[in-house]
Amino acid sequence: MKFAYIKQGKLYYSDGQQAAMQIESQYAQDVVNNALARQQKNSWKTGGDSAAAMMARQSMGMQGGQAVKVDVSAITSGSNADELLYVVATDAVGGLFSYSLSKQKETRIFHKEQLHLSDFRRNPSKDVIACSQRAANGTATISVVQGNDISQVTEGDSSDEAPSWVQNNDKQLVYQSAGIARNQQGFMMGLGPSAIMKLDLQNGTVSALLENEGYDYLSPHMTAKGELFYIKRPYEAIFKRNYPLHKMALDALLFPFRLIRAFFDFLNFFSMAFSKKPLTTAGGPKLEGPDEKTLLLKGKLIDAEAALKENNGSEDALRLVPSSWQLSSRDSLGKEQTLAEGVLAYDLSKDGKIVYSTGAALYECNSDGSQKKLLSLEKFVDTILILD
Repeated sequence: MKFAYIKQGKLYYSDGQQAAMQIESQYAQDVVNNALARQQKNSWKTGGDSAAAMMARQSMGMQGGQAVKVDVSAITSGSNADELLYVVATDAVGGLFSYSLSKQKETRIFHKEQLHLSDFRRNPSKDVIACSQRAANGTATISVVQGNDISQVTEGDSSDEAPSWVQNNDKQLVYQSAGIARNQQGFMMGLGPSAIMKLDLQNGTVSALLENEGYDYLSPHMTAKGELFYIKRPYEAIFKRNYPLHKMALDALLFPFRLIRAFFDFLNFFSMAFSKKPLTTAGGPKLEGPDEKTLLLKGKLIDAEAALKENNGSEDALRLVPSSWQLSSRDSLGKEQTLAEGVLAYDLSKDGKIVYSTGAALYECNSDGSQKKLLSLEKFVDTILILD
């Protein structure tokens, strides 16, 4: 089985036989090179150990070299088996690209400022892509991309994500939707439970397929027979989350030490600025890079370090997210079945095969959850695309 996936903003492709290869975007590399060139050009302002240079680096958010964040945020299949479509995104610009697997060549389709697209899904019968488009105010809407045109098809103060075409139907979509909670000033404070919605593009109607105040329903897929697949997890409201008493006591105990550490870091900065010497040499410089101890996965903070330590080596227990994150299905009569536990992301093929990620490994199984097979020990995979 051929499939592609994203982990930590990087795109990979597997032909089902050899180890997965990373697909490197030339556009992304050009963005990094241009940013580094600008930093070098301004090095006379930020270089050296003078107080002015250090203050300049602080004001520009630089610590010896400013990190340039360029991520692949979405993938989908192209018009043929040799083509992949994906979005390369920075904080300021997003672009849609195609990639030829045989020629290993990237082609830019278009790019726009402040373009934040995710959750791509190409309609197999039409040259149309459904996606989620995020706005600066925190809302996300379902949109369709056709050529260079992006049209919004949902609206409201909500987060609409993970659209998927109903099999054998080019007019209907299923997606997850969560209402946004805001304070009196209008700032976003959290999300309500995610429900599964169905959108009919022909008549513009939206209906709720699955909703429950106690659960999030994520990443829906619907077959031509009406069978619904999704990830089900317990809903946690930000303002109603239980905070264990022992954690409150631990925070109170550690508060003086954390305050002292913050004060020390403040003094250490001025020591470096004016005497060019740190207050301590222990530990050496901090290495920049992704923090694999705590990760934000599907809107939830996950203690990755603790989760990976809990894995007991069994192929069935390799997971980064809690076992309560269940890959489930529901038939047309409403009968629910749990297919796998601890699932972070998945995709469903036309012939009923499933590839899913637990955050610690990739697995394959049938649509009824049978014949599970470990594919690879690939960590942090949060987006999967089966190439039918």
